[in-house]
Amino acid sequence: MSKDILVFIECKDGSIRKASFELLSKGKELTEKLSSILYAVVLGSDIKDLTEEVRPFTDKVLYMDVEVLKDYRWDTYTNALEYLIKKYNPYLVFGASTITGKDLFPRLAARLDAPAISDAVGIEIQDGEIKVKKPIYGGKIISWVTTQNTPLSIITFRPNSFSIEKRQSAGELVEEKIDLQVDARINIIKADKGESKKVDLQEADFIICGGRGMKGPENFSLLEDIAEVLGGRVGASRAVVDSKWRDYEDQVGKSGKTVSPKLYIGCGVSGALHHTMGMDTSKVIVAINKDPNALIFQYADYGIVDDLFNILPALKKGLESSKQEA
Repeated sequence: MSKDILVFIECKDGSIRKASFELLSKGKELTEKLSSILYAVVLGSDIKDLTEEVRPFTDKVLYMDVEVLKDYRWDTYTNALEYLIKKYNPYLVFGASTITGKDLFPRLAARLDAPAISDAVGIEIQDGEIKVKKPIYGGKIISWVTTQNTPLSIITFRPNSFSIEKRQSAGELVEEKIDLQVDARINIIKADKGESKKVDLQEADFIICGGRGMKGPENFSLLEDIAEVLGGRVGASRAVVDSKWRDYEDQVGKSGKTVSPKLYIGCGVSGALHHTMGMDTSKVIVAINKDPNALIFQYADYGIVDDLFNILPALKKGLESSKQEA
């Protein structure tokens, strides 16, 4: 049975997402242990530069460069990936657990009758068997999952689950051509994209998140200042977004975005389950809340019981001072 791995390269605004390079790095590590091949799949239009970016991380770059793949559509992308998977017969398919990934891979798994493991944070090989690390129950339990008696498994991983390592593979470029049919019942009328140049929330190494304890939208400037100093992003709880204090693109949680930054600071966040399910795999969690019984402290590596309006100005001053000294 094939032990090859195929990684779907996800792009956003003409650039390859950081999460895809993470998956390539982990995929290459695994295929070296398995003595197998790592495939990278790049779909789009006018993507020559993107395929060159991927080559140092993989053995083969499979690409389709056609106008119909310029923008993501579930029909064309599912058809293209289904074709490539059936042709190259990989053992594992990796994708990022992003908005696109959550739309694409369940469809693909259904098409191929393949088991799917979503929102994973790690993967290991033990005694020749693949074991996938996946948090459950809001991160209170870390489970290890495997699939059995199947030639293909599909796995999506949270961004920031792996480090990026370029292995200088100089992968072979292989252009694939098929007649991709567009579902005539679906038509993209327009796509409204914001002009924000912020770091993508799911790929940020540092996130400072505000909850109802911020008391109002005007106070989020305190968080923006700290995020700017550390080159990170401001996140928000669902209650904040529901109150129209922040846009939905900032929401962290089960009904928002799942994040795994190196450092997460929760400010006035209560720690409700639907929020913690979206940030429980952060490498280091710091909670600031004046309520010593707030649930967020159960997840925190470090906790500060105090008024956040006392802590945040001091934190900003300390960070700016440290940056100047450095």
